[in-house]
Amino acid sequence: MPNLNKDQQNLEEEMKKHPVLTFADIIRALKEHPEWLEELRKIILTIELIELPRKFEELLENVKKLDKKVDRIEQDMAVLKQDVAMLKQDVAYLKEEFGRFKGREFERTIREKYYAYFGRILRKSKLVNFEEILPLLESAEDKNLITEEQKLSVLQLDLLVSGELKPTKKRVFLAVEVSYSLHEEDIERLVERANILAHLLKKEVIPVLVSVEVKREIEKKIEDKGALLIKTDF
Repeated sequence: MPNLNKDQQNLEEEMKKHPVLTFADIIRALKEHPEWLEELRKIILTIELIELPRKFEELLENVKKLDKKVDRIEQDMAVLKQDVAMLKQDVAYLKEEFGRFKGREFERTIREKYYAYFGRILRKSKLVNFEEILPLLESAEDKNLITEEQKLSVLQLDLLVSGELKPTKKRVFLAVEVSYSLHEEDIERLVERANILAHLLKKEVIPVLVSVEVKREIEKKIEDKGALLIKTDF
């Protein structure tokens, strides 16, 4: 310990010979006495080590805050994903509802002005109320000529129109399916219903599809099935 005090005294006496007025004086003194660097390191490192726990605590606190922010972001993202999913469902629902509305309006227009849409085919056209053919269908069901499913299927026709074919004046019926956008199953269903009616009415029943949007391959299938297509604007 005495040696240490003596060394310290020698160091202090030596340093007095190098008055420090500016930063440049410090640099010059350290260059002339490299051994002083060790003393300087001891002082600086001691301060840094003292400050280290506090800095570490600050770092931990910042990390915790960052974790909380990340958690909030993840929660917000989860909520956002749910909102987007709900929005997609809402859009899909609205599209579906709009499609139904458009289909109902299209069918209503055809029904109200059936004479205009079928006037090129028929003279003396008349919209047939399904109550008129209901007894015939029920009687056929009672006699096991048709099944209950077939009876209900016929009653689900959109329109039934009677009249005279313009070229021949032959009395016929039109079994009409109204669909804004046609699908292949519409054709099969309509032809089957028309055949049931033709068998029961003992009259020619022409299956007629009225639509706005029809793919070319669907048009070809309509022709192959012997049905009639009326394309129109809406």
